[in-house]
Parts: sequence; C-alpha cells; structure tokens
Amino acid sequence: MVTAILTSLTATVGMLIDNIIVGQSLGTDALGAMGIVGPISLIFSACGNICSSGGGAKAAQALGRGQTDRFCQIFTVNVLFVLVSGSLFTVFGMAFAPQIAVFLGAKDALLEPSIQYLYGYFLGTIPTIAVSAMMSFIRMDGSPKLPLLCITVMSGANILLDLLMIYVFQQGMFGMALATTISYCLALATACLHFLKKTAVLRLVRPVRLLSELGSTIYTGFPSVISRISDTVKVTLLNNMLATFISVSAITALSIRTQANNFLGAVILGIGQAITPTIGMFFGEEDRTAMRDTLKVTFCFGFSVVTIVAIALFAVPSPFCQLLGVQEASIMDMSNMALRCFAIAMPAYLVNTVLMNFYQCTKRVGISSMICILQLLIYPLVFAFILIRPLGATGVWMAFLLGELLTLITIVFVINWKNKKLVSSLDDIMMLDEDFGGADKDRMELSIGNSMDEVMTISAGIYQFGKERSISDNTLHILSLCIEEMAGNVVRHAFKAGEKRWLDVTIIDKSEIIILRLRDNGAPFDPLAYLSKGTGDTYGIKMIHALTENFEYRRSMGLNNLIIYLKNTAFEYKR
Repeated sequence: MVTAILTSLTATVGMLIDNIIVGQSLGTDALGAMGIVGPISLIFSACGNICSSGGGAKAAQALGRGQTDRFCQIFTVNVLFVLVSGSLFTVFGMAFAPQIAVFLGAKDALLEPSIQYLYGYFLGTIPTIAVSAMMSFIRMDGSPKLPLLCITVMSGANILLDLLMIYVFQQGMFGMALATTISYCLALATACLHFLKKTAVLRLVRPVRLLSELGSTIYTGFPSVISRISDTVKVTLLNNMLATFISVSAITALSIRTQANNFLGAVILGIGQAITPTIGMFFGEEDRTAMRDTLKVTFCFGFSVVTIVAIALFAVPSPFCQLLGVQEASIMDMSNMALRCFAIAMPAYLVNTVLMNFYQCTKRVGISSMICILQLLIYPLVFAFILIRPLGATGVWMAFLLGELLTLITIVFVINWKNKKLVSSLDDIMMLDEDFGGADKDRMELSIGNSMDEVMTISAGIYQFGKERSISDNTLHILSLCIEEMAGNVVRHAFKAGEKRWLDVTIIDKSEIIILRLRDNGAPFDPLAYLSKGTGDTYGIKMIHALTENFEYRRSMGLNNLIIYLKNTAFEYKR
C-alpha cells in the first residue's frame, strides 16, 4: 500500500511542480489554461483506468484462482485497447485542437495558451494511457516497486524538460505539454524493464475472444471510467458556469482547487488504487478475513494521514496558492475558500473513494458506478447550480463539500437496505454472501513465525477444530501432515534465519471439501517446481501431493500462496 501511495504522490508532486513552473514563469493566465484543458487529461486517465482498474481487477481475480494464462490474455487485450484508443485520440486531437479549447470554455486571454498546450499534449496520448494501464499488471506480477521508479523517472524528466522548454527553447505552453509527452515516453520505457525479469509471468499472447474480453474489461472498469468522464463533464460545465456568472479569474481559482485535489488527494487516490489488486486477489481466493483486514488497515492508515493534511490545509491555505503564483487578492480569496471546503470534505472523500474501489473489485459494479456518478457529477453540479447565484464562487466550493457528504450518506443507506439492518461492522460494509469463504464457525486461522517449533505445535488446535466440525479423523490426520510438511518447507526454503517473516494458515470446512491455504511473505518458493527438479528432500511434498485432491501454488503481490484441497473422507492414495 505504501508503495502505491508513494507512486501516486510522486506523480502528483511532478504535476504540482509543473503547475508551479507555469504559474511562476508564464503567469496565472497560463495556469488557468491548464485548468481549462484538464478534462483532456481526465479522458486519457479514463482510458488508462479501464485497463488498470477494470483489467487489473479481472487480472487479480485470475491470479487469485491460479489462472496465469487468463492473466496474460487480459493483459494482451488491454495493450491492444491502449494502442487503438491512443491512436484515435491523437489524430482527432491534432485535427480539432482549437475547437476543443473553445468547447472546454477557453476564451479571451486563455484561448491561445490552451490551444498550444493541447497540440503538445495530444502528441503523447499513447504513452500517457499506456503508463497508467500497465502499473497494476506490473505490480501484480512481482514488481511492486517498479511503478514507483517509472513515475519518479517521469516526474524528474518532466521538471527538467519544463525548465528547458521555457527558459532555454522558449516554447511556452506547447513546450510544457511536449515536456510531459517526452517524460511519459521515458516512464513507459522504464516500465518495459519488467519483461526482462526471468520470473516475469506477464507476456503478450495471441488474443482469444477479443471483443468479449474487452467488453468484460470495460464493464469491470466502468466505475473508474465513469469517475473520469464525470470529472471531465463536471470541470467543463463548471468552467463555463464560473466564466458566465463570476469571472475568468474564478476559473483560475477552480484550477487551484483542482491542483490541491490532485496533490493532497493523491494519498486518498493512492490508498484507493492500492487495494484494487489486493482485494481482487483475496476476492478470487474467497479470503474474507484478508479482505476485512485490508479494509481495516486501509481506513486506519487513511484517516490518520488525511486528518493531519486536512487540518494543515484548513489552517493555512494561502502558501499553497502563493506557490502556484497567485498574487491577485480576488483570486487568493476565492482559492483560500475553495481549499478550506476541500479540507473539510477530505475524510468523506477517503471513505467514498475506498468503497468505490472495493465494490468494483468485488463485482458490485452497479454500486461502485453509483458512487462515482453521485460523488463526481450529480451532487456537485446540482448544488453548484443552486448555490452559485446567491453565494457566488463560494457556492461552487460548498457544492463539492456537500457532494462528498451526501454521497457518503447515500452509501450508508444502500448498505443498510442491502443488509436489511443498520451498518455496524466491516463485514456489513463488505456485503459478501454468507457462504463466501466459509462462515466464521467453519473457518480456522493460524499465524506462524519464522520458527520450526511453531510449526510443530499447531496440531492440537487443528484437532480441536475438527472435533467441533464433522471432519473425519483420517482427514484431520492428513490435514495436520499437510500443515507440518508444507509450512516446514516454507520455513526451510522461503525464510532465512533471523528474518522477521510470517506465515498465515487458513482452514475452511466446506463439508465434503476441506480447503487449506498457506500464505507467506518469504522468498519465492514453488513446492511443485521443487518437486519436479528432483533435488533435495522431496519425499514429504510427494506424500502430500498424493494424499490431497488438488494442490495449487502461485506467486502474486510479493506473496507465496499455496492452496490444498482435501476430501472429508477416509484417505486413499491416488493411483
């Protein structure tokens, strides 16, 4: 989670510095122009999110079920989507840049810089979408830190090229956009380093059922797409509304508020995006406990960070505005009020964003889409339309706040309605079926450290669990052997002496089938591959493989996952 947050934060830091350079060197009109064309970046982001959220959620579920071939199929389809959509956007944007600028609300002093920025920005459509699309796949395929490196390269290159384009080559807004395009190309090249890894599973394959796979990806990623489209429509309408009823200066204040949302909200967005592959994988494995724990950690960490940021922003918003080059008193006053309203809304923004991503990963696309539309489009626009005449620009800033609060209230109402009771726990919020991953009474969970002694002392708990369930003695004996042997192999081969490692053991009683799941954070260790090599002591693994119905291993999210299935009957050796 921390790496994903840092990735998001690094990207927004680069964007913030980009805006600082514009504001300080080219003036507030140029900054306003960047706010005008902001919806275009949201459209590119929407295309990338189809892949990262839609394709990423499907890919995580495939990994959770051990379907590596399907994992690669989903990746291939997403690459084709990036190439086709990016090419179409580039051709259309370069042909109609002036008309697009006018449509987005550019007029007077903001028109020409908006057009110039669009020309340079549309050149980088494909790499911009591709970088966003690939991050989730690379992270799931065992390179969780590479996305951070990609974004760091992109941000550093963008800052350097910004300075060169403005102060050396004097290319103005076109140069700023071109710098962004080149930096995304460098980030994409860095991301491709993943495919040089010997352990990489991710690869391009011949696409099968291309249209149906693409349709499924778009459907799964629909909430993320809706969020970007909603943002695009909202910003476009608000820009026109502010220019009509207030002044062009109000558009600059909205741009300041957007930069705060991008930068300070990066932690929130990073938290929301971080849980996507994790929840997707746990959902595929039907690991209710891991999903609950992930949500708990997410909210605890999120609220602790958001509270500090919100208090600081509410208390002293002016430095942020000054950093972006704002000097006019009227723009400063509007911007300060916008930032204070944003600060108050941040806790609700966190909850709404996390739950939107959670429901998307757990196939509640309808609920996730509802959150997006209400949070980002309907509530803000309705309240802005009502409040802009009596309250001016302040009414628009309050509309964002009221939108977040009412979205949260709506989510709580839906949860209560679905569960037919008042929400009182994380299990209520997750809204999973009762038999998902086995009921609490049918599940036993243990945690083992880096010690063989701990491995050898867990049998007593297993037999106690079996006595409370209808599990045969023979099955319990096999189950105990499985844990002792396979957990022992993890400690011997995946853990190093002195390392602080953990191994989680879960037993699920599904009447006829007993599921044993072992998950650890040690070095990669595939017992099936170890068995096939025929080196070392493989007798124990051979025995377990023979005694069990199915035996699956996969490495995902930096974790070893071993799932063993046993029949709840007297054991028989497989012939």
